[in-house]
This record gives sequence, structure tokens and C-alpha cells, in this order.
Amino acid sequence: MANPNQEIQYTKLFINNEFVDSVSGKKFAAINPATGKVIVEVAEGDKADVDIAVKAAKKAFHRDSEWRKMGPLQRTELLNK
Repeated sequence: MANPNQEIQYTKLFINNEFVDSVSGKKFAAINPATGKVIVEVAEGDKADVDIAVKAAKKAFHRDSEWRKMGPLQRTELLNK
């Protein structure tokens, strides 16, 4: 069961290893289905945000990128973080 007093930490988009606002600044409401009340407002990504994320992903997989040179254990630690 969810803790109703738990603080929500992440409401932004996660792009290029950072939490960022959407380019448009738009947000959408996450609603508790049991009560109909808004839990939190979350960044709403659109085409501009996807384009930025795809560009970052392509850069990360370039042959000379830091990500490609990183060992599996380091990658795992970052992904789990």
C-alpha cells in the first residue's frame, strides 16, 4: 500500500542523465484513482523533448562516448541510481 505522506521527488523528464522541465513547460496531472484527487503535476514531454532525448541517446552510443567506454558495472550503478 502506498504511503500517502510520501514526498514525490521526480516530476521532470529524465534526459541525458538529468531531470529537466519539458521544452514547452507543459505538465499533466497524475490522479489518485481511488479519490480522484491530483497527486502531483508531471512534466509533459512532446516532440521537442523526444528530439532532444534521441540526440542525447545517439551521442551516448557514439564509438568515442564516455558511456561506450564505461564498464558494465559502472553502467549498472548509474542505471540503478
